[in-house]
Amino acid sequence: MGDIQVDPYSPEAFFDLAGSPAADLFKGLTRVWEAVAALPAYIEKILQPEIKGEIEEGAWVDLGRVRLMEGSKVERGAVVRGPTIIGRNTIVRSHAYIRGHVMVGDGCMIGHSTELRQTLVLNRTNVPHYNGVFTTLIGSGVLIGGYTTTANFLLTGKEIDIRVPEAGEIKSYPTGLTLFGAVVGDGAKVGAMSILLPGTLIGRRCLIHPKATLSGYLPPESLVRPKASTYEVTPRPQK
Repeated sequence: MGDIQVDPYSPEAFFDLAGSPAADLFKGLTRVWEAVAALPAYIEKILQPEIKGEIEEGAWVDLGRVRLMEGSKVERGAVVRGPTIIGRNTIVRSHAYIRGHVMVGDGCMIGHSTELRQTLVLNRTNVPHYNGVFTTLIGSGVLIGGYTTTANFLLTGKEIDIRVPEAGEIKSYPTGLTLFGAVVGDGAKVGAMSILLPGTLIGRRCLIHPKATLSGYLPPESLVRPKASTYEVTPRPQK
């Protein structure tokens, strides 16, 4: 009996969802990006507002619309708007801004001056500082380098397509979305100061070197090194 083939764009290709509270979000979905549009309604459906973690003095949390689980902390200066769910043993650093329709798993770190909106972050993932992450799905055990952002809107305002190479051609998969950032699979590492353009799919355990500008689909285990830029050195003009 041959190996079971997994659709490369299915949720299972990007995430191990066994035992995850987000597993039901993906039920019945055939393409991973379909969960981006489904995330707000899913969070609103399962949200049970409760504060079991710590909120430091000087933080602002939308108490009636946020679930903060045991061992988690929101540091002073952070803002957490609802509806938002934050798992166990997760820290939200000073001056982070969670804008709502966000679900963060266990053992995560949302760092200083990081902004999240309509985003899923699974367990043991770090989004450490000066990140902007919007309409995006991030797997477990992921590291997002500082100053990395997900662009989620085309300047043309058109629907975002997923563009992937297949059989020597570029094939486009329509998403039906005009706001869609990225999908980052389990175990991926994205270097600092990278830009994930609208509709970027990063497979499991990819390694992205810093200052990369990415689009389209990166298969699992890919290594991405930006090409070195060239520049010219000439003598300074004399006064």
